Amino acid sequence: MFWARLFVSHVVELFGGARGDGREPPPQQRGRPGYSDVVVLPQSEKRTGRIPTGDMNFCVWQCVCSSVVPLCDRFGENIYELSFKACDIREKTFTSILMSVPNLRTLRIEGCRELLMSGRLFESASDQAKLAETLQNVTTLSLACNRYLSDALFKRTVSLMPNLESIDLCGCHISFHKGLYRKFYPGRPDDASESVLTFYYISQFIERQADKLKSLNFSSTLIDGDALELLAGYENLQLETFNMNSCDQLTKPGISTLVQKQSSLQHLDFSRSVRFTDSCLVKICAHLPELKSLKIRRCRALTDLGIKQIVRLRKLQVLDISECESVTGQGIIQGIASAGPNPVLLELYVSALNLCESSVIKIAENFPSLRLLDLSYCFHSVSDLCLQIIFKNLIWLRHLNLDYCDKISDSAMTGVGMLQKVQDFETSKTTVPNTIEPTAQQDPDEIEPVQLPVNPPEELYKISLRSRAEQEIVNDAMRKRAMMEICQQNEFKEDAVTSGLSIDRLKGLRVLRLSQCNKLSDISLMYAFKLKELRELSLAKCQQISIVGIKSLVRNCPSLEVVDLSECHNINDKSIELIAIHLKRLQTLSLDRCFQLSDFSLDYIAIHCKALRTLDVRGCRNMCAEPNLRLVSVPTLKTVHISKPGPYLGEAGYFVKKPPPPPMPKRI
Repeated sequence: MFWARLFVSHVVELFGGARGDGREPPPQQRGRPGYSDVVVLPQSEKRTGRIPTGDMNFCVWQCVCSSVVPLCDRFGENIYELSFKACDIREKTFTSILMSVPNLRTLRIEGCRELLMSGRLFESASDQAKLAETLQNVTTLSLACNRYLSDALFKRTVSLMPNLESIDLCGCHISFHKGLYRKFYPGRPDDASESVLTFYYISQFIERQADKLKSLNFSSTLIDGDALELLAGYENLQLETFNMNSCDQLTKPGISTLVQKQSSLQHLDFSRSVRFTDSCLVKICAHLPELKSLKIRRCRALTDLGIKQIVRLRKLQVLDISECESVTGQGIIQGIASAGPNPVLLELYVSALNLCESSVIKIAENFPSLRLLDLSYCFHSVSDLCLQIIFKNLIWLRHLNLDYCDKISDSAMTGVGMLQKVQDFETSKTTVPNTIEPTAQQDPDEIEPVQLPVNPPEELYKISLRSRAEQEIVNDAMRKRAMMEICQQNEFKEDAVTSGLSIDRLKGLRVLRLSQCNKLSDISLMYAFKLKELRELSLAKCQQISIVGIKSLVRNCPSLEVVDLSECHNINDKSIELIAIHLKRLQTLSLDRCFQLSDFSLDYIAIHCKALRTLDVRGCRNMCAEPNLRLVSVPTLKTVHISKPGPYLGEAGYFVKKPPPPPMPKRI
């Protein structure tokens, strides 16, 4: 059965039936908020009559597409974007679909190997003549992840779309070696090969289309410096977007030539390119003043020397420097945060960097317009004080990622007891520290000794027999008890003298990720999480979360659509009942390794979760072997992640070696 999801923007997605193997639609097509689900059957005029006649975008994912043809015949004039992702579709069916969408603007054919395997797509001259009229308005074409794409198929496809402005060849097997030209085109290079995809034909198309092309994507290909120099040499080519994610063959001369001659570039992506160095980044900062988006994630050759130059890009709106191992907090302080307040930057990704507390505070103070901030895996740099500065200055945040920032506690989220620390920090910025240190000429014996108390308390002589882990558990319990008493006394009044800023100051926050923040407890959920616009929340591996906090969470955050409670071992069936009853918009629920859950949780989900699309119950050992069979009443559920049968990690028998096979019988 096919089903379609109808959005306010009239985006329709077509998928196959419900799956229990863990395979699901791409992330960009999942979890879109605030829309209703409609089942669309081409044979049913009653159902299809509910689809509006406005602009529609169709996404077909892992389907046998014969039933899509009647749907496109009926609504083809209103379809402006059409995507086929990993679909089993034949040439004739695909051609008939394209002929019924005369106003198409965007076409994506990604991972459809059956469609391209034969090499006969668009081979008929009559079909080419008809499609040339239908596809003349297409401006965006994606052929990503097609291993059977050849020069002949590429040439026939782009010849039908004379107004292309953007082309995506991410993950295609493109040959950039000139030796292959002589092998496959020994005599007549005009006859496109049906066996190989070469950069020769791609570059010819780019040269012909240079006056219209604005965007290229060669991510995950073997594009090299020579290819970049060739592209940069085309006179009429004025690119605005160039993506080269995971391209290991790039060279410094090629990148330098590209940025010098393509000064109109506004969006660049060199993420995971091992040969991208500081000198390349310096060239970009010097020659691309109009750059708005720069992504250089996991470019491990980068250091603080190159990061400091990013301050020259005054129009930059998106910056991703995550996972650059040699970048430290000094590169942030002396670089992008050194020029004072910057209201232009909207998205900043600094995940897994060797930052310090001062650098995080500088980010919060100098980028007041940030909509997205990713500080995940900054283990020791994000403290309670940092969060208070973030809550004070970054009130426009929509996405905050604090995964694995394990120094964060309830005090930071609620603001209890943080007012004095924030005031001391503000005071320390305006005063000069008066410290006395012994000089080289001073005799160490002249330094005054530390005065010990005359009657020391008995606690100084007590020796604890607890281990460090046990002592930390005791300290957390005492801290939690004290926090609870303060919260119950103050009840978060505005005039509370000990209260700082709470996370509920971020009224527009939509995505909050707090995985592995072990110091967070139910107190934060009870007294701080009052976020009406919050749509996605991750509390995975937060061991102190229980039904007490869940009860307040579902009441104060009613818009939640994605909830991750994986490895929260205090979550029980009653918690899932509260989630299922109160979170009406819930679409994705992750409960991986929640050991207290049983089949009752599945029953609550089946009864109350009418919009759920993805459920993860791997490692829930008290559930039945096939939980998807208990959820057949959920009409929208498409993906259920389950564990394979057998013992779980840590159980008896998990590490037991299998007995050796019996010996082969000997010949007599």
